[in-house]
Amino acid sequence: MTRTVQRRWPWYLLVASLAGNMLLGGVFAARFFHHPPPPGPEHAVRRFVERASEALPPADSEILRQAFEAERGTLARMGGNMEELQRRLRTAAAAKPFDAEALNQAFETARTTDMELRRQLDAKVIEVLGRMSEEGRRRLVELGPGRPGPRRQP
Repeated sequence: MTRTVQRRWPWYLLVASLAGNMLLGGVFAARFFHHPPPPGPEHAVRRFVERASEALPPADSEILRQAFEAERGTLARMGGNMEELQRRLRTAAAAKPFDAEALNQAFETARTTDMELRRQLDAKVIEVLGRMSEEGRRRLVELGPGRPGPRRQP
């Protein structure tokens, strides 16, 4: 009798492991395909501009805000590009039969569009930094992404 119980343990462990893996896979797939996307680049840049504006001299703050307003369309297109890629990924993953070339093309199109939009934003950053004061550029460097940075001094 002891021998029969010993033989069943590996089988039970195998079934339990398989069930656990299927559960985790289902949770991952549900989160990947149905989870709302995080806020797009426009939201992230807006938050940075708001935070940076508190630390910059007033004239530099205005330059930064005007540049953000001028590039909102570019940032919105970046977000739309990410959403389109997600839509195409879901479609390609669900396709029967799976079309690896369509998925590769989706990645390539998104990458090309993203690079073009980033070049536009890079050019705007260079222009804006060139228009800002030395003090404003220094404060931006101190602020940096994700750091609280200094507050505007009266």
